[in-house]
Amino acid sequence: MEKYNGIIIFGEMGSGKDTLADMISFYNKDIKKYGLGDIIRSMKPVLRVSPEWNGRERGFYQSVADKLREIDKNILNKYCLSKMFSDYTKEDLKEIKEETEYEDIIHNLKLINGEFLPMIVGGRTYDDYDYWKNIGFMVVGIKTDRNLRMERLIVRDGEEVARKSDPNHNTEKNVADIVEKSDYIVKNDGTLEDLKKEAEKLVESY
Repeated sequence: MEKYNGIIIFGEMGSGKDTLADMISFYNKDIKKYGLGDIIRSMKPVLRVSPEWNGRERGFYQSVADKLREIDKNILNKYCLSKMFSDYTKEDLKEIKEETEYEDIIHNLKLINGEFLPMIVGGRTYDDYDYWKNIGFMVVGIKTDRNLRMERLIVRDGEEVARKSDPNHNTEKNVADIVEKSDYIVKNDGTLEDLKKEAEKLVESY
């Protein structure tokens, strides 16, 4: 079986990515969880003083992510990777050089795996997919019925925010296709107990 350097979870809005990640963490205590949108969510305080974004919070986060990706298409991925490096307690990580970038990253990830298994939640784009696939991450896709996803978004975010979320944003279109080509696909159309069983099977397969 292929040895992976970590896990990244892709899924559409409301598919249950974070819930699945928490369940995976329950079955594997060595996992350390990271959110690909953590740097975006750090902008949340801006919304308190921006009434023009009321009810369109998700659109705000998508716009911020788009602008950051204009600087570097992998900036969210690199931020997440840097957090993993920072959480590693030893000092034997290689410097990442441009000419050997991926080789250096993979070397460091294998060292990190001696302490913890990194798991990322929130993959969205083909660039995200290629980046983590190239450095040996297992791509997990979570699929959920469209109507069920909307019901869950309403419960989580409120009806106004859920209805104004943009399902046609480029990242939402991409992620549905990426889920289909994942290394492992989890179906989340049932109960929480059903999802727990899926998470347990995933950990066993990993």
